Amino acid sequence: MKKILIILLVGVMVGQVYAQNENPAAVETEMELTEEKDPNAIIPPTHMLKRPRKEDHFWRQRVVNRIDLREKINAPLVDKEMAFYNSDNSQFTERNGLVMALLNGLKAGEYNAYDPDSLTKPMSYEDVIRKFGELDGTLVETDEDLSEAEEGSEFFDFAGEDDFSVEDESDPFADDPFAEDPFGDMGAADSAFSEPSASEAIDDFTSLETVIEFVEDRIFDKVRSDMVYDIQYIQLVWTDLGGMLPESYLCVFRYDEVVGALEKAQWKNRFNDAEMRTLREVFDFRMFHSYIINVGGQGVRRLSEAEERRQKLVEFEHHLWSY
Repeated sequence: MKKILIILLVGVMVGQVYAQNENPAAVETEMELTEEKDPNAIIPPTHMLKRPRKEDHFWRQRVVNRIDLREKINAPLVDKEMAFYNSDNSQFTERNGLVMALLNGLKAGEYNAYDPDSLTKPMSYEDVIRKFGELDGTLVETDEDLSEAEEGSEFFDFAGEDDFSVEDESDPFADDPFAEDPFGDMGAADSAFSEPSASEAIDDFTSLETVIEFVEDRIFDKVRSDMVYDIQYIQLVWTDLGGMLPESYLCVFRYDEVVGALEKAQWKNRFNDAEMRTLREVFDFRMFHSYIINVGGQGVRRLSEAEERRQKLVEFEHHLWSY
């Protein structure tokens, strides 16, 4: 009797196994797993596959991080790569680093920048370049600016008449039609060339490639029991290369809006030409070094304090589910 029961039990188990193998959904899933994947496809880490719902936030804190682009580990973020190093890969359209990728996307109209003092106030590419020129001292004055300055000049009296009027003076060359211009062709040369605009004159953004900041929400998802790093903003910081003037915030980008530009920007391993990644992968996998300057609205003033706050966040995550 026992042998019969054992034989029946084995038969039922074998039937269930065959039934699972004949399930079309299971077969389709197996085919998808064995299907050849695109080598250029972006595979984000597990904690970035899906953002947790607000209802699943067990703990959340906003953290401001600062990246020193002068450090060796962060140098690939602003390295400018020549096209012939990667001429066979059309995945990347930006090879001049993070700052230039953000500015080029803004110039192309793919997204907007925002005022650091008001995240609801958009800034165009011309606004950003004008502000950068004022900070960097490379702004080119246009004809409108010069005319406005002349209107308020002290060389004009209250009656609106020029103190240096020459209406009564005779022109020595007026009666002689064959007289040569005492200034030669200088006047024609000046009129042949128009004054460049501010956006065309500025092409050196080295003062923006010293430091950069990004703001993120560190969220502990109670469903997956995992810490999620949800980046919200990237902030460009102007730095005086001479070290005399204080830093100033130029503009802010929403991370969700610039992800497309980061996917087209190249990050290359300095020691291995075969390893090419996108800047989005660099941020997702945290392939850089940064230090904390603000946690939950509380500023950090020293590097030792920044390391202490970082350690506290790591220990908090480690001991969160201790029993």
